[in-house]
Amino acid sequence: MTSREATCSCGQLHVRAEGDPVRVSICHCLACQRRTGSSFGYQARFPADRVTVTGRRTEYVRHSDDGGEERHFWFCPDCGSTVFHTGGDPGLIAVAVGCFADPSFPPPTVAVYESRRHPWLDLPEEIERDDAWAELLPLYDAGEYAAVADRGKPLVEAHPTYAELAYNIACCESLAGRPDDAIAHLRLALEREQSLRSEAAVDSDLDAIRELPAFRELIGQPA
Repeated sequence: MTSREATCSCGQLHVRAEGDPVRVSICHCLACQRRTGSSFGYQARFPADRVTVTGRRTEYVRHSDDGGEERHFWFCPDCGSTVFHTGGDPGLIAVAVGCFADPSFPPPTVAVYESRRHPWLDLPEEIERDDAWAELLPLYDAGEYAAVADRGKPLVEAHPTYAELAYNIACCESLAGRPDDAIAHLRLALEREQSLRSEAAVDSDLDAIRELPAFRELIGQPA
């Protein structure tokens, strides 16, 4: 099994990750830009039981860029480098890829908060991006959930590995009174991204399907 080591700038805070990451992503949100001092954050998520952390660390807690879930960031109190963070799925730990200091590290497969991407930054075509959702966001904000569901279904089919898109469409289908479609797309989203399960458990957009046995099964709640 592959073993990778990440450290802060001074080497005091150390992370060992066993095996391959379950997801490698970049985030263009403004909070990640401020956190990294760069134009995006770049992180790899590993199952928590395959990560060992040693050294002193200090915690900083903030909410995601849209005001949603809490994110817990852990940094070295000596040099200030943020090495890893948690949030969403407690079973996953996201390690800052730069802290591995490994140019051969696996590339990202998904990018989020595309609307905040610096325009000079071009990404490979194979990376899933949330610009598909960005074109539907004004309809969602206006409460046109059925319209989002109608336009979103073919987009999900065109981007089958894009978990966040399937999740957002499932939310709109729930709000539009389409429970079967919502369950199907939520299932697809959770198959692609386990960290969305904890978000689904509390997301009010899914209240219309929350009591369905299929929903409870998906998020691991007893019927």
